[in-house]
This record gives sequence, C-alpha cells and structure tokens, in this order.
Amino acid sequence: MSENARRRIPAYCPLCVSRCGCEAVVENGRLVAIEPDPSHPTGASICAKGRASPELVEAADRLLYPLRRTRPKGDADPGWRRIGWGEALDETATALRRIAAESGPEAVAFAVTTAAGTAISDAGPWVNRLINAFGSPNNCNANEICAWHRDSASSFTTGAGIGTPDYERAGCILLWGFNPSTSWLAAASAVAGARARGARLVVVDPRRVGLAVKADQWLPVRPGTDGALALSIAGEMIARGWYDAPFVRDWTNGPFLVRDDTGGLLRADELAAGGDGDCVVAWDEGRGTAVRYDPRTRRYDEAPARLALFGAVTVAGRDGPIACRPAFDHFAALCRGIPPDEAARVTGVAAAAIRETAHLLWHHRPVAYFTWTGLEQHANATQTARAHSILHALTGSVDVPGGNVQLAQVPVNDVLGVDLRPSDQWRKALGWNQRPLGPAAAGSVTSDDLYRAIQDGQPYRVRGLVGFGANLLLSHADAANGAAALRSLEFHVQTDLYLTPTASFADIVLPIASAWEREGLSVGFRLDQSANERVQFRPAIVAPRGEARSDIDLVFDLAVRLGLGEHFWHGDVAAALDHYLAPSGITLEQLRSAPHGIRFPLETNHLKYRRAGFATPSGKLEIFSEALQAIGQPPLPVFHAPEAERRFPLALSSAKTPLYCHSQHRNLPRLRRALPQPVVEMNSATAAARGIGDGDWVAIVTPKGSVRARARLVGSLADGVVGAQHGWWQACGELGLPGYDPLSADGANINLVIGAETFDPVSGAAPHRSYRCEIEKLAAVP
Repeated sequence: MSENARRRIPAYCPLCVSRCGCEAVVENGRLVAIEPDPSHPTGASICAKGRASPELVEAADRLLYPLRRTRPKGDADPGWRRIGWGEALDETATALRRIAAESGPEAVAFAVTTAAGTAISDAGPWVNRLINAFGSPNNCNANEICAWHRDSASSFTTGAGIGTPDYERAGCILLWGFNPSTSWLAAASAVAGARARGARLVVVDPRRVGLAVKADQWLPVRPGTDGALALSIAGEMIARGWYDAPFVRDWTNGPFLVRDDTGGLLRADELAAGGDGDCVVAWDEGRGTAVRYDPRTRRYDEAPARLALFGAVTVAGRDGPIACRPAFDHFAALCRGIPPDEAARVTGVAAAAIRETAHLLWHHRPVAYFTWTGLEQHANATQTARAHSILHALTGSVDVPGGNVQLAQVPVNDVLGVDLRPSDQWRKALGWNQRPLGPAAAGSVTSDDLYRAIQDGQPYRVRGLVGFGANLLLSHADAANGAAALRSLEFHVQTDLYLTPTASFADIVLPIASAWEREGLSVGFRLDQSANERVQFRPAIVAPRGEARSDIDLVFDLAVRLGLGEHFWHGDVAAALDHYLAPSGITLEQLRSAPHGIRFPLETNHLKYRRAGFATPSGKLEIFSEALQAIGQPPLPVFHAPEAERRFPLALSSAKTPLYCHSQHRNLPRLRRALPQPVVEMNSATAAARGIGDGDWVAIVTPKGSVRARARLVGSLADGVVGAQHGWWQACGELGLPGYDPLSADGANINLVIGAETFDPVSGAAPHRSYRCEIEKLAAVP
C-alpha cells in the first residue's frame, strides 16, 4: 500500500476525560485504527472505546442530516423530514428569540453533556459562551452528579477543588469512588506506575475491580456511607496523634472557638474587652489568653504561642462568661462518635481495615487522593466531600509534592462569557433559591428542577430547550417524569450523533460530526505537570459523513443567527481560537504545523497558601464552615445515613463499564460482543435468598417501578448490595442484539426506577448510587 494511501496522524482521543495521546491510522480516506502514542504524556495505552472509533465513525445508525418533526410529540411516528442546515438553524434562532422576547432568556434552558465521557470538550467553552451571551442561567449539565462535590463542595474546606494528585511522588494513593481503569486510563497507568515503585494504595469501592485488586487496603464501603467511613478513619488518626498538628493550628480554622450556647463561632465584639465583629477568637493556651483573628488581614492580633485545639474554654464575655471549645475539638468529637467498630456496622468495612487505613495514610505520607462519581451520586454527597477534604488535610498533604497540587496552567483568555450575561440573571437559575451555594449559583441546574419548571411553571415556565448531546432520559433520575417534561416543551432542538431517546422528543435534530471528523484543541492534559504543559491541535482525521457538522461550527453559526455575532468573532472560529490562545503566545497556525503539540514550560509552586492563605472567607482551611451554617446546614461534616425501607432492603448502586461511555457505544459490534446485555451484579448469598442463578433475567424493583437485567454473581460485593449499569437503549443491528425501551418495565434503563425524591440539600444530587431496591427473578426469559 502506498504511503499516500495509508497515513498515521498524531492526535489525542477526546472521547473521555483521559484525552489519551494517540495516532489515527487512515487508509484511503477511512479511519481504520486508533493506536497509542507512548511519546505523549497520556499516550501509554488506548482503551477499548478508543480502539472502536472506526466503527463509531462508520456506524449505520448515525445521524447524517438535519431533521424536523412533522407530527405531534404524542404520536408514535414523529414524521421526521430532512431539512437543510440553514432552515434548521434559522427556525431554531427564530424560536429562541421569540421565547426570550416574550418570557426572558431564562425561559430557554440548555442541556449540555459531560466532557468527562463525551467529545463535547472540543466545543465546551464555546457552548458555555453561547449560553451566557444568550442570557440563560439554566444549563442542565449533570454537574451535581458528576464532579461538583469534588471541584466545588471541597472549596467549602480548601477554597478550591481537590487539585491534581501527584501520583509520581506520592507515598500513599487514596482512590475513593474512582476507578480510573474504566474512566481515566492515563490516570490508571500513572497509579500503576506509582504502585510499582513502592507507593501504597488504598481503594474505597463496593466492588473489587481495577486497581482495587492490587491495593494494600480495599475498603468495600456500603453505598452512601462513605462519610461515616471518612470520619471514622479521621477519628482513629486524631486519637493516635496521627495528624499534622502544626498544620491544623497554623493553617486551618480548627483553633477558632465555637460557643457552646449558639453553636457559632465566637466573635471579637462578644468579648468583654470588645473588638471588631468581623474578627473571630481563638485560645492561646501557651499564654492563657484569647486572641483575635482578622480574616481580612489573615492575621492574629498577637502572635500566638500555642493555639488550643482541644478542651473547654471559658472567656470573659460582654454579657458574662462564654463557654467555648475549639472547632477542631468539635470535629474530633464528631469523629469519636463513629469509632471503627460502629463504622464497621454502618459501612460494612471491617474495623481492623479502618485502623490499618489510618496507619497507612499517616505513616506513608504524602497522600495523593482522588474521588469521582462514586461519591457524587448520593443524597449526602456535600458533607461526604467535606469529610474527605478534612481527612486529607490531617495528613498535611495539601499542595505539597506527592500530595494534591494546584498545578500551574498554560495562560489563555477566559472565553466562557460570564461577563456577557446580565449581572442579576444568575439569581434566576432553577434551584438557586432553595440551594444558594449549590451548582445553580454557577448556572448548573438539576434535571428535577428543570422538569418542574417545564411542567409546573415553578418558579417560572421553561418553554424551550437546546440540547448539546445530553441524553437526559438515560443519564438522569426519574426518566418518566423527564419524558413528560420533554413532551410539554414548546420548542426543543437537540444535537447528537444518534437519534437518542432524548432526541426523539425534539422538534429539530442536528447531526454532529464524530470526534474524528472535526478539529479539536486541548490546552493541557491534566494528568500531571508535564501533561499540563502540552498544547495540541487535533486535525479532522477523516471527512464528516453526510452533512454532519462540528459542535463548535454549529455554536458560532447559531450565535450569528441569534444576533450575537459580535461576541463570536462574527462566526470566525479560527479567530476565536487565536484569541483564546493569545496569552500563551501560541497561535493556531503554529499548532497546525506541530501535530504532536507544543510544550509551554510551566513551574508549579507548592505550599502557595503560606503566601496568600486559602481562598476561603477566613483565609484558613475551614474545618468549620460558616458559609454552610449560614444556609442552615451543619458547619461540620455530619453523616446522615441513606434511608432504609423494609420493602426494598437492597442498596442499589451502579458503576461504569470500561466498554461504554454512559449511554453511548452499545451499537458498536466490537464492544457489544464483550457485553451484549445489561447486567446487575450481586453476591451469591443475595442471589440464593431469591432463587437467582448466574445469568438469570431479573427485575430490579424500586419504589419507582421496575426494569430488567441479567444477574451476574460477583464474590466481592457485600450481601445486600447490588450494582447495575446505566445507559442501555441502543440496538446493535450487526450482531442482531436488541435495543431497550428506556420508558418501559421491559427495558433496562436504570434511571427509570431511580427517583429524585431525596437529594443532597446543598447540591441537589440524586442518589443514583445509593437507592433502595429489591431483586426478583423473572419467571420467563424476556
């Protein structure tokens, strides 16, 4: 075969957050393979999904042309009619402008798929710019069940997200609710490398899969009880003196005094000696006196000799003696309330394993840790994230080599367009009034709030929806309610590669080019400092099929038609990308000439808090959160157990499979052969009690209804815990394997039977991974 007929093109795979460096192999204009590029910082390997990309590009059921519905949404036949792009976008722009003029831009919501498991990252910042320029405060992007607690709830403690784990220099690695083997392959390779050089490994996961098999400690936590486990480990560390006391004294608000009577922090103006009401008070046990701390200057009024972390203190108050204790003493007492033996009863993790984990975390510092959806999808996720942040802080591994680090970033212009949105518009975000510190404060709304606004007009009616790849009915709780809401929309436009169940409710459907048929740009690859220095442009590997277009082209074209062209470089994508890159000094032309990318040298400084403090209201790492207390939530990470229900005694969790990204890829033969049918995992005792054998078809029954799957017996799952999979709907015609009706009990859509009646009070997260269920053997094979 001639050199011209076969080409190897440097690229990176954008199908998930791993962004693995690769080479795309093209023969006669067709993509035939995606192979790893070991020279790339994230290119050690390519997962099965990436290797199946040729099938994704050429899938027979791809959307190739814009479609318009011609029949009412209640009809079984939508009457799809092919239309041109100009007609589709003009009709879309007209509808959106009309709704905004009549009801305000908030009456149009957006639903954007996750960049963690799709290729939307190529257009992500620009989609957000469109939302902001249009003026909508409502983006249903699943943030509350994806990464909000890791990236935002942690900021109640540290003022930032958890940062980047420095696996390479860690003494101990803690993976909690995160299996990188299925969701971040480059990170899995990094952890495996660290393990090989001697780093210790602790994995917290109900399932013994992936790196848990090689862990020094695998903690099989019962779904939804992670907060209790974190507090118990922290309590063991505090009881044994295994914590960084100088860090806690100097850099946390643990020494701040909490009044016994009010439960709030003692303010300086409450002292008999008086003071500024913005200042708080600590007890200097070295000198036997109260000291005032000013969060504005981030200094004590006098340099303390030794701040107290424990013990009752009575200070002279303006109205008499005031009994207090340090905030850290309150936290320690909270932890003591869940000793290892009690935690074992609650969490299912053996008391000995809890004690050994505490030993590992302290004696093998620094500790690098990471969490993900295993912790996000619970009704107590915010306080659980807080408990983890404080547990990690006890090790003193914050922003140190081998710990969790806020990496230096390649400088770029902020193109999200928050400044384009009217200044008071964010207050209209759905759910903000109920959860003012949650994701809605940044415009991320829950599907439950969206459905309520569409159907009930509360707090106002959402009339239009613009969907960028979000498959709400498969990826969010209460799918039947979602379907009813989608039927009620006045106008709905949806972009996707396939006619998904969510897209099937749209008025207009727009075909999106696959990741390999369009250009992409990645500024940094997140894994570590070396990866973060890489800026790479990915060319279109093959031509788009049919009339499919890239998300970014669609965004710019629609923006112009909405009259927003001045904010989108009048439709010139290349000019916009050059503006984005400008602070780095790198140009799009340079990147096109450097297919492996350009390195922008960076230097990460550690212990940055020693110069500027933490980005919290107090400037300290906040064990005690006044921000949460101000909205009626516990200022300490109190654990609330998931509700039990006698009729549904099993804990229903779910997990990603290495073969599929969310609700995608089940139509690809290469992947479907390996996992042809939906499964629900359980141990042999749970199965035997219900007369279930391996491979039997069963019904997963919850208070919301039932769906079906095949039983898979797994020895590592605890009795009473079952693990399902979400995302099943697509058929695989080539193998003759069926699709599944996502709104039927005969289907396999797990989110049809998970409700949002209980949710995290701060974030609104639904308990996707800690719902209650029963498993029943089906009498006949469906």
